[in-house]
Amino acid sequence: MPTQDTTPIKDNIIAFLESNGPSLPVHIAKHINTNMLFASAFLSELLSNKKLRITNLRVGSSPIYYIPGQEAGLEKYAQYLKSKEREAYELLREKKFLKDEEQDPAIRVALRAIKDFAFSKEEIGRAVQ
Repeated sequence: MPTQDTTPIKDNIIAFLESNGPSLPVHIAKHINTNMLFASAFLSELLSNKKLRITNLRVGSSPIYYIPGQEAGLEKYAQYLKSKEREAYELLREKKFLKDEEQDPAIRVALRAIKDFAFSKEEIGRAVQ
């Protein structure tokens, strides 16, 4: 069986994410006119080639895919956070910076759970280097 060049499909996925921002796999599959199994395979390959990133946040059981640099677009999915995580997210959004030791234990745990929105000082330092 001959192999097919999948580059145009992958380019189409990248173009879709560039214009629509972070998206669910179901929306990507619909855009490229294929089923979820094939769309997931393309997304997995783009992830392994570091063309895309994936969130820890889930909408139902689906992660969100995005292009590096589109992290701010993840905010539209904050509504899917659990209640305590949403509370921590709103507090972080309001204050911009939180000292871990000054937070209630439940908020501290929630901040660690919202890895797509909250970063430690060490993580920020590594990203800058």
